[in-house]
Amino acid sequence: MGNSGRTFAQRYSLDVQIASSVGTPMWRALDKVLNRWVTVYLLDASDPRCASVVKACLSVAANGDREAIAILDVIEAGELVAEDTGEEQTFVGVITEWAEGAGLQERLLAESDPFDVTTALDITRLLAAALDRAHSKGIAHGRLRPHNVMVSDTREIRLDGFGIDRSILGPDDADGFRADIRGVGNLLFTMVTGLWPHGLADGLPAAPKQGPTDPPSSFRGAIPASIDELYIKTQNNSFGSMRELVDALSVGAASTSTQSTSTLARLASHPVQWHGRPESKSHRVRATSIALACVLGMGWVGWQLLTHNFNKSDVPVAIVMSPLPTASLNPQPSQTPEIASLVGVKDYDPFGNQTENPDKASLAIDGDPATAWTTVNYLAQNMAGKPGVGLMIDLGAPRPVSQVTLTFDSPGMSATVYVTDSDAPDITTAASLGQVDGADTSAIIKAPRAISGRYVLVWITHVPKISTGNYQGGIAEVQVGL
Repeated sequence: MGNSGRTFAQRYSLDVQIASSVGTPMWRALDKVLNRWVTVYLLDASDPRCASVVKACLSVAANGDREAIAILDVIEAGELVAEDTGEEQTFVGVITEWAEGAGLQERLLAESDPFDVTTALDITRLLAAALDRAHSKGIAHGRLRPHNVMVSDTREIRLDGFGIDRSILGPDDADGFRADIRGVGNLLFTMVTGLWPHGLADGLPAAPKQGPTDPPSSFRGAIPASIDELYIKTQNNSFGSMRELVDALSVGAASTSTQSTSTLARLASHPVQWHGRPESKSHRVRATSIALACVLGMGWVGWQLLTHNFNKSDVPVAIVMSPLPTASLNPQPSQTPEIASLVGVKDYDPFGNQTENPDKASLAIDGDPATAWTTVNYLAQNMAGKPGVGLMIDLGAPRPVSQVTLTFDSPGMSATVYVTDSDAPDITTAASLGQVDGADTSAIIKAPRAISGRYVLVWITHVPKISTGNYQGGIAEVQVGL
């Protein structure tokens, strides 16, 4: 989506509405005074939480740590003006830095596997250190969730939601510092298991409860005991401060590194020496004489074999008169999937202004690869932080979808295909058929087993650069195989 045609507080031009985990509208916006991107949270002025949000955000604004996404401004009564109609609405606005990257939950869902222990510990140490610096200024986060941890493509870590999350959604504990220690432990748990330990969170599945504090190794193998111990200590108030947790994380990293050394590597690093039973000199001489006799005997036998087999003219020579039989190289014919009849198609833009070139959507299923549905122009390959946009294809009834063939209008597209029974699915929980990154002009996406559903969503996450310098993608044809 391009500019929404709305300006907040006469300064912030709203550009793209982005997924919000706090239940209030959240936008990427252009600060027209400083010409920079920012994030704008908007609360209706009648919302009873406004006073607590303003107070909380003002209290944490002094946190200038590099790893913390800073609150730049709090506007207690700003007008949101629609430029086309002149309509005005009053909102409380919280302006924060714009951070490129994806939330921790997006990384986990995209990679479909938990992080390795070393990576998880590295990220956890960075988070704990940033929170320790905040705590030293009397500032606590109070409600840590995976979406608060922003991970850039270069693995830079930023921490979001100071003041905002706990004031809108409520704190995890009346003591924010204790809540942060538990929160860091919960994030470590999630990174090594892919599960959230306390119910559902940010689209991640919940860890099934077995006891009051189930360690990560209960849900995934190969997690060392040091990780379990760290997690349990964050939950049972063993750490009196974030500094103690930072120190423990450093010790835990060293312990994990030692435990993860492979058995083969440890053996290879220590040469094995064999210490036999002491023997007498006469015994060693006798053994040496026997060995020498055996070597001489074997040499004589070998010489006899060579001279008799290769020099005697009466030994017949075997001649192969026909070629050896060959194995068949013809594979079994593969079953060609049935091509589904498509009932309809529409654009799907839940994180924008709900529309993305809807008049062109039908061009993606018209059978003509020379015509295409295209996105609007964007300023970045990742659509400037927008989670995605796509086409919703209607099969008319639930069908078992085994593969989807995509023809793009240009190379460089990245997309995920979902199969669902809803025409407004939650992409964090919808069933994924597969994905393609940086594709050529065509791609076949399929899964080992068919997924049943009425709708196929082709969800574009990255678009290529075009000749104008902007970024735009397009789908020329979609075929659904059953």
